[in-house]
Amino acid sequence: MTDDTAPTRDDLVAEVAWLKGALEQARVLIDGATEYHIPVPEGGGTDLIVRRQALINGMGWAVSVPGYGGGRAWTAEGWQEAISALTVDRLFCWPDAATAVAEARRALNTTA
Repeated sequence: MTDDTAPTRDDLVAEVAWLKGALEQARVLIDGATEYHIPVPEGGGTDLIVRRQALINGMGWAVSVPGYGGGRAWTAEGWQEAISALTVDRLFCWPDAATAVAEARRALNTTA
């Protein structure tokens, strides 16, 4: 049994080229991202908000969870209430978004 609609080699090469272009466009968007919202179902359904510091002030990342009165931020000193009251260097204490997310996930898992 043969399938006459099977993709040809040229079809596959064209698809790979298109996927490479789409991946490059996604990388450009990721590099320019200043905020991520990440659902963490294992943390009780919490959403993490990860923000990049304004580049004129530094390169740090902050991670917080929304909540009444401003929410909480995960800092090098632990969870801090009312993120709006934190100083910039305490709030934006992570070197990159991946580290901020990993640290906050770990913290949520140890308190759950």
